[in-house]
Amino acid sequence: MFPWALAVLCALCAVTSTTEKCTVPADQQSLVTELQCSMESSVVLQSPPNPSILIALNLAGGTQDVTKEKLLVQQIKDRIIKEGTAEMTSGEVALYILALLSSCEDPKRVTADINLVKVLTLKTKEELTYLSYHSTPKTTFYQLSLDTLALCLERADVDEAALSLAKEALAKDFSVDTGAMATLALTCVHKGLVKAEQSRILEPIHEALDKLRQQILRAVETNTANIYSIGLALQALNVTSVSYLSGDWSCSQTLAKVLTEISQGAFDNPMAAAQILPSLVGKTYLNVIRLSCSSDKVMVEYTIINQLRGQHFTHTIPVSVPKGSVLLSVLQAAQQDNPQDFSYKTEQTSWGLMVVSINSRAADSNDKTYWEFFNGTKPLDQGVDSYIPSNNEHIKAVFSMY
Repeated sequence: MFPWALAVLCALCAVTSTTEKCTVPADQQSLVTELQCSMESSVVLQSPPNPSILIALNLAGGTQDVTKEKLLVQQIKDRIIKEGTAEMTSGEVALYILALLSSCEDPKRVTADINLVKVLTLKTKEELTYLSYHSTPKTTFYQLSLDTLALCLERADVDEAALSLAKEALAKDFSVDTGAMATLALTCVHKGLVKAEQSRILEPIHEALDKLRQQILRAVETNTANIYSIGLALQALNVTSVSYLSGDWSCSQTLAKVLTEISQGAFDNPMAAAQILPSLVGKTYLNVIRLSCSSDKVMVEYTIINQLRGQHFTHTIPVSVPKGSVLLSVLQAAQQDNPQDFSYKTEQTSWGLMVVSINSRAADSNDKTYWEFFNGTKPLDQGVDSYIPSNNEHIKAVFSMY
């Protein structure tokens, strides 16, 4: 049998065998580490953001270089803010939501004015409307599956999307990738169906999940599953309850073959690595909402803007500070992370501590300029040494005139 078929069957060993575990041996953990390092190395300042890489790295325990995670998160936010979401497909928005969730960011508050969950809800409705008229979504069934999964994890109403997806899965033969993503989405929805009025979609979802599992197994066993579909296939099979007779298969031997393929460079491409890495560490996309997010920290988005004097600039940076910290701590953290753009100076006055310079742009009483701070669009009525930002707040420092 094709080695990759064995890899998928190996994922079922945990269900059928109590004596053998499908885990990467300690002496081969370096292969997993090398995948992670390769993915981290692909994250550079000028590259477009890849949400799949951020998701995979976070599911594997996070980046070894914390600046890489911050950079990816910031690149994602920058693209959303600068380019908007109108031209994004629904699947792109869904991936961004999953990526932000995996980094303990709130996709409902990318900025004070941008709610990605609301954006995705509207785009998913467009997918379903198009599907009702054309028997196919506006994009693809893979993207519709991603949409359903992301909205489900955000606890949005996805009953109609899930029902449509289940019916289409029963009527059509999805590819391995699409079937696996649909399995993850429908499993998420199925777990949340507890209300009596939702029972109408339980049966088609259950039937669809059973069919999808069998299709994925059959595709892998008959060598029709692409090598780069195996990662998602493993995720799908790991979240379904199945009974499979493992017979004489050795999980450790199967995993060894998988690791051999990795060592021979089959997953050197960062995107390919992002597909296989979660399954190597026993995680799936369903785990993004169960990652450990420290409750004693708050995330603050800090933007500095000068459109008034000298060289204009706008810089934004996400920073994490202890819960209960004053705004001055945000400025200190930003300067520590990026001293070139976020340097600042303060002066003590009778009104408290005053910020007199940011990014070498100093306030000047002669031309009546100063630095004004905002929460979103609302001016702050407290100083930097007394105002306490809340989690996911967007603080702006704007060079202004009085």
